[in-house]
Amino acid sequence: MLKLEYNDKLGRVIRMDDVDTIGRSTYAMLEDAFTTGRTEEALALSDYYLKELCIMHDILMTWAQDIIRFMIVRDAHAAQPTAQALSAAICKAWRDFEFGVAPLRRLQAAIRDGDASRASAALERLWLEFKIPHDVLVAWINEMLNYLSKTTEQHVLDSILETHQSIWGDRYATWDQMTPWEKVALTVEGMRGHLSGASRKGDVIVREEEDRFVIAFDPCGTGGVLRRGDPETGRPAYRTDGVNREPHDWTWGKVGVHWYCSHCAIAMEWLPGRRRGHPLRPLDHTLDHQAPCVWYVYKDESQTRAYHYPRTGLVKPA
Repeated sequence: MLKLEYNDKLGRVIRMDDVDTIGRSTYAMLEDAFTTGRTEEALALSDYYLKELCIMHDILMTWAQDIIRFMIVRDAHAAQPTAQALSAAICKAWRDFEFGVAPLRRLQAAIRDGDASRASAALERLWLEFKIPHDVLVAWINEMLNYLSKTTEQHVLDSILETHQSIWGDRYATWDQMTPWEKVALTVEGMRGHLSGASRKGDVIVREEEDRFVIAFDPCGTGGVLRRGDPETGRPAYRTDGVNREPHDWTWGKVGVHWYCSHCAIAMEWLPGRRRGHPLRPLDHTLDHQAPCVWYVYKDESQTRAYHYPRTGLVKPA
C-alpha cells in the first residue's frame, strides 16, 4: 500500500509503503494512479518522483566533482580553492541543467486533464531525461577512479573517504535515530532513484526475515548495469579495465571489483565498521555479473550476522 509521508528525521516526504509495495517503482505507482483517475495521488507522486530521481543525480554529480577536485590537487598540485573552483566549473552545466522539469510540467498538465495517453508519454520522457545521463555518470565515475588507481589503488580509497561526508555521511546522518523500516525506506528509495531492475524503472525486491530485511536488485541500476549491461535496451556491459588488481579490505579482499562498486564496501562496511563497530548496511557482493546484488538492513545492528565482518577486515564485537 502506498504511503507517501513526511518524515521528521529526513525533513522531507518519502515513501513509507508496506513491504508488499515499497519495492515497486514510483514510475509504476504513478502510472497506475493516473490511469485509474486518482488525480491528487498522481500529482503528489509526480512531484515525489522527480525528487527521487534528482536526489540520485545530485549524488552522482557531487561524487564526480569531488573526484575531479582530487585529481586536480594530486596531478596539477593546485591548492584546494583552485581545485574546487575548477571542478565546479567543469561540472556546472551538469548541476544546473533542469533535468525532468519540462516533462514534469507536461505530465502534471495531462494528469489534470485526465489524459492518460499524454501523461504516459510525458512520464516516459521524464524518466529518459535521467536514465541516459545516469548511466553515463556511473561509467564516468568508474573511469575517473580507474585513472586514480593507475598511480596507486590507495588513491581510490583516499578520494572516496574525502567525499564520504558530502554524500553518504549527509544522507545517513540520522540513520541511528531511524526505525529499521525507515532505514529500509531510505535504502529502497535510493535504488529506485538509481533505476534498478530489469525494466530500469526502479523495481527493487524486498522481503523480511526474522532478524533483518533483505533488499535485492536484479540488476542494481548503477554497478549492476555497468557490469551486466542494460536489460531494458539490450546495451552490453560497459567495456572497461576499471577494476582493482590488488586485494584490499575495502574491496572485500577481492580483485576484479569495478571501482564504482568499491564504494559499497567502503561506505557501508569498511568505514562504518571501524567507526561504529559494525557495518552500516552490509551486502553480498559477487563477481558474477549476472547475479542480483543483495543488501541487508538489520533490525538490531548489534546482531548483524558474523559472516559480514571478516569480508572487510572487521571483527565482530564480543
